[in-house]
Amino acid sequence: MATDILEQPVINSIDLNLDILQRKGVVAEEMEKLICKAPIKQDVKIGLIGIGFELHFDWEKAKQSYTQAIEQTKSVFGSNNQLLALKEPLQTKKELLKVLNNFNAEGMSGLIIYQASYIAGDLALALGNWLRENKIPLLSWSHGEVTGGRLTANRLCGQNFLLNILNSLEVKYSWVLNAPKTKQLDTILDRFIRVVSAKKRMQHANMLMIGGMRVPGFYDCELNEISIAKHFGLGVDRVDIETVWKHGDKFKKEDINNIVQKLINSKDCKFLKVSERELYLSVRFSLAIADYARQGEYLAVALKNWPELFDNYQIAGDGAGALVQDLGIPVADESDMGGLLTMITMNEISNGEALPTLTDLSILNTDENKLGMWHCGGSATKLLRKGTSFEIRNHSVLDNYDEEQSYGMLLEFLLEKGAITIAKYQYPHASSMLSFEGEIVNSPLRFRGAYGEVSPKNVQASAIVGTILSKGLDHHWIIGRGHIQEDLQEFNHWSNIKDLDFVKAATTGRSIQKNLNY
Repeated sequence: MATDILEQPVINSIDLNLDILQRKGVVAEEMEKLICKAPIKQDVKIGLIGIGFELHFDWEKAKQSYTQAIEQTKSVFGSNNQLLALKEPLQTKKELLKVLNNFNAEGMSGLIIYQASYIAGDLALALGNWLRENKIPLLSWSHGEVTGGRLTANRLCGQNFLLNILNSLEVKYSWVLNAPKTKQLDTILDRFIRVVSAKKRMQHANMLMIGGMRVPGFYDCELNEISIAKHFGLGVDRVDIETVWKHGDKFKKEDINNIVQKLINSKDCKFLKVSERELYLSVRFSLAIADYARQGEYLAVALKNWPELFDNYQIAGDGAGALVQDLGIPVADESDMGGLLTMITMNEISNGEALPTLTDLSILNTDENKLGMWHCGGSATKLLRKGTSFEIRNHSVLDNYDEEQSYGMLLEFLLEKGAITIAKYQYPHASSMLSFEGEIVNSPLRFRGAYGEVSPKNVQASAIVGTILSKGLDHHWIIGRGHIQEDLQEFNHWSNIKDLDFVKAATTGRSIQKNLNY
């Protein structure tokens, strides 16, 4: 089996990922015409409060710098954010508490405290006590001083003073000390706002498990639903496959067949070995999944690919899941709930730009410091590597047993090159995550299925594998586009989730106690 692999000009990772975002799935436009529209995202409100002390510092400069802080914060807002802010900084705890309560009543989901100047200590204490009661994510923002004369603001010391009090009160916070109008400051503000917005959208939302349970023996694909609610605010709805299958009755045969023809006649499709019946049923199932998920406003879907789809419906579900993912609905194969949580988080904090896909870690190449990430063929077609093709196949693992008894449809291809982040919330409580960044680099399709070869960044491939094996971590790993590890870590900070450390590079070892606080 040979998928075309053409050498392409070198393109930087940012351009590659931007190119992927601008792509459309092979049949996404046709599917969108037949299913419910995506729900409109709710606006998330962010509060910005300037604090200072007029008695000892230049209040006019404090007001000017606060006005600039408002404009810089607005500049990084997404289309679904609203700013809650006053025109001037506050000085007293009475003023502060009044504004905090007003902003909270308006639905504030995150708070940025801008250090316009040094502050009075009782204001810091009032903020800390309010945050202990209201549990709203806080970003403390300060920056340097104009030098060469009198100290006109003393911002850094004021931030130091504030965070000392918050720490003494055991109040969680994030902080940034960076000059205004810099790209790095924009990055930090943008990250905080995206993470806070993701947490708000996930609160009281639901994810869907089609098939109602994990696949046989995949114990690390199940999760404690109470712990999911505790850390993510998410609920889980479970539905049997037959209910979703029957949901497909609403679609007309000619519409389904039109999508099948568009898929198999795509210029990027170079091989087809799936029966007409299985193609039809797979596309029908993908429409049913997507429409059911849109109707229920589910953030994502865990799909129990087997054994029922094999035994009762005579199809493989991976290809159906791939087409659903092209519509912006994450789908985790094999009912992997930790995988699904990771996909949802990546999807939400990136505003849909991460395009997460589920894989196994199947190759360790210590000589070249690379990892081979593979799965059966359920990745979004948007991720097809430029200059290569996809193949429509029966399930390759079933082919290992008996090609005559295997089913389709799967979409097999090389994953696009570029910057990626690999991560996974660990079963059974999703209270910890291992994550790392890297690049998908040029390689052949080493196994049939969806495949990408990863060159890790800042950690050796053998340390990644050694950590997974020594700590006994889950067997699925989620690839998200872009370097978003710090985004995930910011999200985990506010969700009380532990980021796991790596062990030393090795290809042999002993078990390591996880020391997780469930």
